[in-house]
Amino acid sequence: MPVNLNAEPLVSIIVPVFNGERYLRESLDSILGQTYPRTEVLVMDDASTDGTPRIVASYGNNVRYRRQRENRGIYGNSNDGIAVARGELVAVYHADDVYLPTVVEREVRFLLDHPEVGVVFCKDIFIDPLGHECGRLELPPEVRGGRALSFPVLLDALLKYKNRFLRCPTAMVRASVYRDVGVYRDEEFRNSSDMEMWLRIARKYPVGILEEYLVRYRHFHDSSSSRYQRLRTVPERYFRIMDLYLQNGARDLVSREALAAHEAHRAEDHLMLAVNSYILDRRGEARENLRHLHPGRILASSRIERWRLFVLFLILQVLVHLPRIPFAAKLFYRRWHAEKYPKGASRGA
Repeated sequence: MPVNLNAEPLVSIIVPVFNGERYLRESLDSILGQTYPRTEVLVMDDASTDGTPRIVASYGNNVRYRRQRENRGIYGNSNDGIAVARGELVAVYHADDVYLPTVVEREVRFLLDHPEVGVVFCKDIFIDPLGHECGRLELPPEVRGGRALSFPVLLDALLKYKNRFLRCPTAMVRASVYRDVGVYRDEEFRNSSDMEMWLRIARKYPVGILEEYLVRYRHFHDSSSSRYQRLRTVPERYFRIMDLYLQNGARDLVSREALAAHEAHRAEDHLMLAVNSYILDRRGEARENLRHLHPGRILASSRIERWRLFVLFLILQVLVHLPRIPFAAKLFYRRWHAEKYPKGASRGA
């Protein structure tokens, strides 16, 4: 059903960009081609050194343009954009993704139909750098149904599956909610700041997830998030964020199964840190990570590939006490850091 033209709120679409000339035009064309008529598009240029300003200038008055004097990072840049947004609803879209024509209309409709909801997401299609489909987001059963999700339901699902379904570039947030909960905490949570924001919102407002594929998300093997994950030797920030909420009263809101899954995911993370340390010839660090890993936690939850990971644990227990074997390190790198489909995705055609 189309949005009532007599009650349509202004939507501010913020596009943070840094040296995004390769895909920016395709992204802006998709954003300006939305069926929803009341939008403002604000491009936040994070001190780009490529052709980004020239591309934005070609759109004339169809977009607002602000250029940072120095690089602020994606979340600092986004915060600045949100601060000057004029709309009642705010979407922060990526400068390399492609937005299907009805995404804004469908998300506005959901927020109008569910005035209690603070943020709405949708499902996305994963594409490679050339635009070819390589997978689709599959929602966990606990968050399906296109309904308003309470904090306990959402947190329970996050603990079981990690954050594979709150897709940052698909989010639309009420401006009043941003004013209420505050800015992205980039200095504290870095590239996991979006995850912390969604939990902060969910603690106070229900969350919606549309069961529609409305965004084509470009998955890069060399994106900032992928580079962070490859050869990481410190725990994933996700665990710090989840632990903060669990320690602040949320533990009583979730199931024992979810808590067991959370510890299994943490054990898996320690195992990956040991693998990375071995690849980097830091066997002392690898041994330390294995000491932090209780194998019973791997086997306690079916939410991870427990038997495969348990075998890997046993292999590493031997390898870290031997001189480094270059062939084994190369095999680990190929197995764990080759380009993969995003977690939570089904294979595309």
